[in-house]
Amino acid sequence: MAKLSPLQVVKRDHGTKDALVDKLVDRAERYDDESGDEFRTRLRRVSNKKLLRLNAATDRLAAEFSGKDALIDAIAALKFPGKGNPDYRSSLVAHRVTRLLDLHDSLKKKA
Repeated sequence: MAKLSPLQVVKRDHGTKDALVDKLVDRAERYDDESGDEFRTRLRRVSNKKLLRLNAATDRLAAEFSGKDALIDAIAALKFPGKGNPDYRSSLVAHRVTRLLDLHDSLKKKA
């Protein structure tokens, strides 16, 4: 069987791109000064592949960690075992969830 395109995956799993966007508007991070309608409009312009990756990241964040703070704590614990580092932790707050998940995976492989 041939590999499905991102559009086919979106249609199979979510029905339409708008349904996936509506799901992500409530769960994904947005800019501080951005309203929900602006965020929805911006997400509609994003490719299906990126929307699927963002959906997978939000699903993984909810399943493995209770939120972004728990993910940051896990990264800090992997980077500085036993002692922690508040400066490093505060620097991670500015990063997006997808980047934090990638960082967590790379640190977990090294450990």
